[in-house]
Amino acid sequence: METRKLPPERKAFYFIPDISGFSQFVENTAIEHSIHIISELLEILLDNNVLNMKLAEIEGDALFMYTGQDLSFSQMESQVTSMLNSFRKHLLKYEHQRICNCGACATAINLKIKFLFHRGRLDFIRVKDIQKPYGQDVNRIHRLLKNDVPCDEYLLLSHPTMEYLNIPAGDLGFNRIESNYDIQILPYYYKNLEKYKTKFDKESNRGAISLDEDPDFIVEQIIHVPIDKAFELISNFKYRKLWDTSLTEIDFNEAQVNRPGSKHTCIIGSRKIKFETVGLDSKADLSYGERTSNLPMANNYRFYILLDKSGPGTTKVKILNYLNLNWIGKMMRKSMHKKLETKWKKKLKKLEEIALNRFEIT
Repeated sequence: METRKLPPERKAFYFIPDISGFSQFVENTAIEHSIHIISELLEILLDNNVLNMKLAEIEGDALFMYTGQDLSFSQMESQVTSMLNSFRKHLLKYEHQRICNCGACATAINLKIKFLFHRGRLDFIRVKDIQKPYGQDVNRIHRLLKNDVPCDEYLLLSHPTMEYLNIPAGDLGFNRIESNYDIQILPYYYKNLEKYKTKFDKESNRGAISLDEDPDFIVEQIIHVPIDKAFELISNFKYRKLWDTSLTEIDFNEAQVNRPGSKHTCIIGSRKIKFETVGLDSKADLSYGERTSNLPMANNYRFYILLDKSGPGTTKVKILNYLNLNWIGKMMRKSMHKKLETKWKKKLKKLEEIALNRFEIT
């Protein structure tokens, strides 16, 4: 009888970057924007996967990754450093370069991140065409997400990982902890991430416009819409066609929260007009602006919408229009101003109508 040899045991490094504070963030803030923010952050982590690890699964607020290659500690540190600092730099945009003051955007800067490595056996489970790592070591790294580390941001190495590195934990700056998991005690090692944080200047609202120029014309109106709902209808591109009925379509990145530098294309028939969102230095309660160089008969066009609460459920809207016309447009200045003014009044009337019909922002 022929004896079959078992295949050699395959080993892998398992890796989880986990965004801390996600559950509370989702439960207590604007849901739609929080989903966009977490999606952006997970994409940034994937873009900084310098070890080219394979993505096994996106697990809500975390990535579950693995690689069959042998890793040195310096390679692990490179992965952590790249992901950590890209994560931190992106969050600063929500502190200094945002137009939205909803709970999600205003508190995104408080999100933290932790990184876990574990070395163990690599086995797979296959269901139809889907293959994923499976087994005791997959369970182990996920159990280590619930640990007794006394800080919010840290690098955690499992005991088998530290054994593989064969370097004393103290020499690498790690602290040892033993925690009870069911009837088993698991040792692991951690250190905070301060060493890996790159120092960079916190950016101000780069490119923010100061309203020190007189506009070409102003449209003012009080609408019976609460200021927060008015701002969401104006700044969230997914609602734009509801109140700007001149649009055939609007093309924008649905996975991104609108902020300074965001771009979208307004399609009117066969014409495509590209806009960019701009930051605004204004004393208004809320403000929003866009600019384009694609408007017919104009070198460029900018508008800034200033919103001030004027009473219970009412908002004072002031739209400042800056229209730099080309030589043909200058010959038609008055009619162009009048045309744009009429369009804005229709848009505001439609926006108010949507809100008065109990339109629910979802």
